[in-house]
Amino acid sequence: MRRFGVLLLTLLTFGTAIAAPAAADEPVIAAKPPMGISWSRGWNQCPRIDDAKVRAAVDMLVTSGLKDAGYTYVNIASCWAAKTRAADGRLQPDTAKYPDLPGLIAYVHANGLKFGLHSGTGALVCGSAMPGSRDHEELDAQTFATWGVDYLEYDTCGGENGVAAATKKMSDALKATGRPILFAMIDTFSANYRQWEWAPGAGAHTWQLTSDLTENFGSVMQAVDSMIPLAGHTGPGGWSDPGYLNFSIADPWVRRAQFSLWALLNAPLIPNEAFQLDTIGNRDVIAVDQDWSGTPGRKIRDLGDAEIWAKPMSDGSVAVLLLNRSWTARTIAFDLAESGIAAASAYRVRDLWTGTELTSTGTLRTSARASSGTFLRVWPGQPSPAEPLVTLGVELPEGFLAGQPVPGTVTLTNDGDTPITDARYTITVPSGWALDGSAQVDVPRVSPGSTVTREITLRPTAAPAAKVLVGASGGYTSEFGPRTATGSAEAPLVTAPGTGTTYLSTRPWLYSENGLGPVERGSVANGRAMAIGGVGYQPNSGIGVHAPSVIRLYLGGACKSFTTQYGVDDVSGPQATVAFRLLGDGRELFSTGIVQRGTRPQKVTIPVTGVQQLAIAVDDGGDGSADEYADWIAPNVSC
Repeated sequence: MRRFGVLLLTLLTFGTAIAAPAAADEPVIAAKPPMGISWSRGWNQCPRIDDAKVRAAVDMLVTSGLKDAGYTYVNIASCWAAKTRAADGRLQPDTAKYPDLPGLIAYVHANGLKFGLHSGTGALVCGSAMPGSRDHEELDAQTFATWGVDYLEYDTCGGENGVAAATKKMSDALKATGRPILFAMIDTFSANYRQWEWAPGAGAHTWQLTSDLTENFGSVMQAVDSMIPLAGHTGPGGWSDPGYLNFSIADPWVRRAQFSLWALLNAPLIPNEAFQLDTIGNRDVIAVDQDWSGTPGRKIRDLGDAEIWAKPMSDGSVAVLLLNRSWTARTIAFDLAESGIAAASAYRVRDLWTGTELTSTGTLRTSARASSGTFLRVWPGQPSPAEPLVTLGVELPEGFLAGQPVPGTVTLTNDGDTPITDARYTITVPSGWALDGSAQVDVPRVSPGSTVTREITLRPTAAPAAKVLVGASGGYTSEFGPRTATGSAEAPLVTAPGTGTTYLSTRPWLYSENGLGPVERGSVANGRAMAIGGVGYQPNSGIGVHAPSVIRLYLGGACKSFTTQYGVDDVSGPQATVAFRLLGDGRELFSTGIVQRGTRPQKVTIPVTGVQQLAIAVDDGGDGSADEYADWIAPNVSC
């Protein structure tokens, strides 16, 4: 039901020194990822920000405990200033919104917090809401320092040319004031978004890597994918920022997944406008973000839409996120040995969102709902007895056919070091389906390290919906008393392509797996246009992958041939080598051998008559899979 996982990294042992060290008598600015609250970093939020709202937020930080949890900065974005400068050239507050800005800053400081403002490299900031700092850097820096500003958010919108030099000019001006002001760079309009290459040298303490995020989980994950290659480019004094935390998202599971990812990446924690305490106040997760052991977390295993992320902690523990980025529920498992944690006979496991203390003998496992994650911190050794890690999991095929039965399994797994007994769970299926056998399952005992499996078959009793959801829920008894467990999985309805030519980038896939980030439809390497051997392609020209990769599709025996161009994308490293393969029902139909970067695109047409499932795969050429991007250009089947 699942293909092999792609192991990206076994030991998290990177060195990451980026910012120039402070002199012995200078404070270290941004020694840890900054934490605070903000209002949208854009002109469109201007009408909703004023003195009263900022003061209320300050009171909330103090009374809610967020200040004590580490949320230090209170940042107001654009629109705080009048549209014109004063007669002496200085920026002046918009007195309709901020009648006493120095008084507001003093109120922030009196509550033990720090204050941040916004400006930019242009003559006007984004949206022309207020003046920018171009040609006024020294004067503006002195104004900020005189007012007691602690944080400057600096946007390149409105001044995109020469951003590195403009950034350094303001950084130098801030340093010359003698006041420690955190300098946060927001460069989302430059041509290549490679801020980590120039922002540290220009004096920035943080740099935002993407455009402002929308609320959907897909855009959040795109931002995260851009962070994957950045180990070695973030650390004390200079932090990569995947974007602010837009927590108006209603689903708490999605919010928690994003917050967990930001913590793993040692990203700045600056929620925007909506400050849900159930998410941003979690001190266990904050501790992961603020801990620096020499490297940020990163993805170490890619299972298609399921991913394993891990971050070594300074005390020898490891933070692990079992992430389900798909729109369907699934069970995810991970061998702790791949995280680089010290070997032990048992491990202490803490669920950072529920606070539950568990024991595992070496495997982490979760039944994850759609677009969610389970965030765990794991220590070698278990100094005191704790609950065994128990998972009730459901597995279904990658897709099902209309009118056909659907096989599956329900598993009860004990990854702990003590037994569980008297387990009973019930299997639920949607209307239009009937379950063979009893829906109630009794399991007298599950020993440590064991799994009890129930094979199931669903039979259709009506026209099928677009997907089938199977759930399982019940309870068991551990040494600590009665406990409950739930699990679920979904499978989509699949159909064969219609008559004519069908492009695979437009079809639903049974399964996809990629060496780095997700498989991309119409782009490669996090949104770049495809290019092979100097030949460029328009957007939406095919499928972009990173070796090793596999994509499976259902043809249902309806198609005659598969046609594509292929090659190593020009964004790959200079030594990149891969091999392209085509498989029909597990049998190899075509293989290229080694293909090198710089080779011109090649075209091939392969017969696929009678093939039920087609797989297109890109293998590593045998010399490691770093920066080995590959393209399938206009892959299509004729049916």
